[in-house]
Amino acid sequence: MSLTHSDVTRILELLDRAAELDSLEVRLGDFVVQASKSGAVAQDSAAVFRPAAPAAMQATPNAAPAAASPAEAAVQIPEGMVAIRAPMVGTFYSSPRPGEPLFVEEGGVVEADTTVCLVEVMKMFNSVESTTRGIVHKILVRNGELVQHNQVLMLIAPLPA
Repeated sequence: MSLTHSDVTRILELLDRAAELDSLEVRLGDFVVQASKSGAVAQDSAAVFRPAAPAAMQATPNAAPAAASPAEAAVQIPEGMVAIRAPMVGTFYSSPRPGEPLFVEEGGVVEADTTVCLVEVMKMFNSVESTTRGIVHKILVRNGELVQHNQVLMLIAPLPA
């Protein structure tokens, strides 16, 4: 039995939400997932995914779970705005690849189902789409920034159909 991307994402989300846990280790056959919250372990706060065999190499992904900052918790959604939220814990990317044009810019018009950014978890890039036709009012995160599950990424001012 092996872990899927969804399984690992769910494990990281559970750790992120559990106030009483600072770290965890999940063993499934020869596969081990170790994760800790920022500041919980002095050496490295990133999640480590490795086979249980000692000779295997370790890999550390870019995304690490972290507690939501007060700024993220205080985001107020103005009346009439639509919030585009992170579907999972991961790294926010504003363009498909470095050096390529941005998916959207503040003031730009988006259609419903338009890709507005990517959220990367463990080298898997997940498209985030606009849920409405409108104007990008505000982008609240920077390219390469870690985001939390359900964090508001941007605000869209809906346009009439």
